Amino acid sequence: MPIVICQYHLDSLSDIQKIELSRQFNESGKNAMPHQIAVRLGITYSEALTILVKLEANRLCEMKLLIYHQCEPDIPISTMPYGQGFPQLPWLCPNCEEEVEDYKELSFDFMAIAFQPIQFT
Repeated sequence: MPIVICQYHLDSLSDIQKIELSRQFNESGKNAMPHQIAVRLGITYSEALTILVKLEANRLCEMKLLIYHQCEPDIPISTMPYGQGFPQLPWLCPNCEEEVEDYKELSFDFMAIAFQPIQFT
């Protein structure tokens, strides 16, 4: 599978950061969460999320909203496509089968999944 060269609005990243980002997405199906990118590149969570959203907007990856419930706070219980919004309440937790009526019982994060290898330049 060919490598996609990505130059989309990454002027704020150094060459070393672009190399690290390329390593993160060096295979089809590789995934990354904003906090992983932030730590790897030494940038803020918001900056990392912006990079992933730009990749998704340019159809280089698929973004997912990860849904966490207090029954397993460290493991995503469910996912939704990015941009679809948050789960409609009441929401039935597929893990503990508890009906969730307040967003305070949930937490969220994002994950990007590369469609193919990406090289950042």
